Amino acid sequence: MLFNRSKSYDDIIPALDVKKLIMLVKKLLPDVVFNMASLEGNPFTYPEVQTLLDGITIGGHKVSDEQQIFSIRNAWNYLFDLVYKNDLSLDTSSLYSIFNKFNNIVAKDEALISGIFRTGQVRIAGTDFIPPRAEELESIFKNELPQLIERCKSKTELAFEIFLWGALNQFYYDGNKRTSRLVSNMILILNGQGIFNIKAKDRLQFNTLMLEFYNTRKADNIFEFLHSNCLEIY
Repeated sequence: MLFNRSKSYDDIIPALDVKKLIMLVKKLLPDVVFNMASLEGNPFTYPEVQTLLDGITIGGHKVSDEQQIFSIRNAWNYLFDLVYKNDLSLDTSSLYSIFNKFNNIVAKDEALISGIFRTGQVRIAGTDFIPPRAEELESIFKNELPQLIERCKSKTELAFEIFLWGALNQFYYDGNKRTSRLVSNMILILNGQGIFNIKAKDRLQFNTLMLEFYNTRKADNIFEFLHSNCLEIY
């Protein structure tokens, strides 16, 4: 299902150099991984994430929490590979495969099935909103994504709309926001528009605005928050 939004957002002109942007993001990867994991309730601190990604084991944590850190790191490395190849096509067929690949990376140890659309109903905690039925998901992806691409006037709009659209429809049993955020970042980086990084310190505001979005399907408030607080330009 789609949602409503009234305000427009322009791209950065001139666009950032993509190779330099990737180099900067790689240097900041522990921060990006930490923030993404923190939104999932992962207890690893930033220094612990930094140490773990340097190859040093951290004691006192569940194996599942450690694996989640590595999975997010691996998904970002896949993102970098996609952008480096520079042969991406933002069409429905290509994005379908990319969505599934990202989900398979980030959710394979957390969900009963990953990398394919869910086969049963799910709920979102804290809201009465009910995501689409499983049998509707293929049709929603195929029919709505072209509409979403068409209505976005900039790649920045497209990146954030894809994130919200993926979170709203809950295509997978788990990892929906991580999956959609990685696709969003792929679009932003590919087009030299910065990166999408929700800070751990903004978790309460983000969660509150997302619940409002689920309940109303009105995206103006969450969209403004994402653009003002989560779009990092280097």
